[in-house]
Amino acid sequence: MNNLIDSLIKEFKKQNIIRGKNIFDNFLAYCYHALGGKKDDKYKGTRASILKYISANKSQITLILTRN
Repeated sequence: MNNLIDSLIKEFKKQNIIRGKNIFDNFLAYCYHALGGKKDDKYKGTRASILKYISANKSQITLILTRN
């Protein structure tokens, strides 16, 4: 799971435009779209568990996101 989160963070940081003031909310929205959030498919439960894991580890992920 951590490899997936690390790769999502890496791709998120590659973006030149980060909108809004809350970087964690931006990252969560990015993950939702990167994991195919608009689709209604058989991976809906897996996508939800990944987003719950990200939300549960908010402080650690925010720390990683704010580092250069």
